[in-house]
Amino acid sequence: MNYNAQQLKNEIVEKNKLINYFNQKYDLNKSKIQNIEIELDSLLYKYYKTLKNRDN
Repeated sequence: MNYNAQQLKNEIVEKNKLINYFNQKYDLNKSKIQNIEIELDSLLYKYYKTLKNRDN
């Protein structure tokens, strides 16, 4: 796995940890979770594209 893909993977793991943490805090503003989910979607897409391009 190249450096770029590994860096994206690490960011994805971090975003998932944040979402899990915030989901445990019921009094937290749900928009924070939604913003992180949007960032996570973007990271997952970039990760997919990186791996796809690497395999071509």
